[in-house]
Amino acid sequence: SRARRAATPSVHLNLTHQHHDVHQQATHRHNQRRHLHNTPTPRAQPNKYVTGVTPEQLAESKAMQDWYDANFKDWQDEPDKIIVGENDQDEKEKAAEEEEEEEQKHPSSITLPEHLTKRNIRPLVAYLRQPGIEEGTRNCNKLRNPGVNDPYFPLIPGILHGSDPTQNIASNDPSSKIILKTPWFEIQRELDRYHHGLNGSFENRVYALTVFPSEEACLDHHTKWPPKDATTYHIDDETTEMIATPGAPPPVPPSRTPVPGMENILVLPADLQMHPVANAPFCLNFLRYHANKPIKIPIRTINEEESNTLKRGGFLAPVNRFIECLVEDGAPIPEYIALECTGLRQKDVVRRDRLIIPEGVKVHPRVPEDYLMGTVFG
Repeated sequence: SRARRAATPSVHLNLTHQHHDVHQQATHRHNQRRHLHNTPTPRAQPNKYVTGVTPEQLAESKAMQDWYDANFKDWQDEPDKIIVGENDQDEKEKAAEEEEEEEQKHPSSITLPEHLTKRNIRPLVAYLRQPGIEEGTRNCNKLRNPGVNDPYFPLIPGILHGSDPTQNIASNDPSSKIILKTPWFEIQRELDRYHHGLNGSFENRVYALTVFPSEEACLDHHTKWPPKDATTYHIDDETTEMIATPGAPPPVPPSRTPVPGMENILVLPADLQMHPVANAPFCLNFLRYHANKPIKIPIRTINEEESNTLKRGGFLAPVNRFIECLVEDGAPIPEYIALECTGLRQKDVVRRDRLIIPEGVKVHPRVPEDYLMGTVFG
């Protein structure tokens, strides 16, 4: 008992010192955080040079700062490389341009005439379906889901229909309805770019559809180009040198010829059905399009920062997300119609007079003047 009593003060003293050390460490960390918040962080992003390094870690460690200065001279004076998030829109546009360039390099890419590209029209490819063989539920399921031993080339069934007065095609003529199968890759590429649904624009865009015969459907026409490098490397045991063995040459897609009279048909994607579980395209039809044919164009808001209500957390509860328009021949088909939000206040009722209609586009006469866009809340 005496030994225990004698040891008690020292144990208490040790615990006191430990508590004091922990308190000092916590105070030191707090001061460091306060110092970090008070001092501006470096303009550059250090993780551009070393993965995982944050500006906070760099500000805390003097050794790390010296290492950065020694290995990456003037690394904070390169705003075009190190500023993140300043020009996101420019980066997205640049990425889209690079993707289009890669698509054009493909041997099977479809090059549209200049008068179509100026109208904001993109190409699309489909194939004819064989009557009687590729019709019906079971045969269409085989198109969507290829067999285990078949190449993965899913084809989405659909139909091309509608009238076109410029080509003397009437919708009541049975020959105007053509059964098609569209490669899944073509549809998914456009869905990734333009989406669909309440605010989407895939089904509200005009495409130039080129139809090929059924027997010319080949997977090589729709793979990415250039293909993945198949070169393999190994080290020679005697010379310890790395030897490169080139892989097989990329497959050359076979030539294909469009069906006569079915090249660059202007169409609108219609009745896109998605699988309820897989969320993949299940069926897609095409409706013929011509100038001054009604088309529903999405509505998107602009200049929200010019409204004090929207800046303070308010929002526009949309009632109508699309508006029916007529586009003149030769005029660019807009991806969306801009809704001006400057000066909007709480409880304001927004109507079609705030829409900015581009040149060559006019609202359909059957759309009323008091067409409701939505109401401002918040």
